[in-house]
Amino acid sequence: MTVPSSDVPHPRAPVPACATCKDLAGQRDSARAEFDRSKEADANVLLRRHLRQEHRG
Repeated sequence: MTVPSSDVPHPRAPVPACATCKDLAGQRDSARAEFDRSKEADANVLLRRHLRQEHRG
């Protein structure tokens, strides 16, 4: 089953001056480079959660 592209959430952008955002985005980028979609998804979830809790985004 394929998911229509309009239903796939876009990765969130990290806040530039935030070390945690930078770290989580780095984890996501590393996972993407390794073609590890599970780790990439985990990093995206953690980044979205961090943005909501710390940056109200």
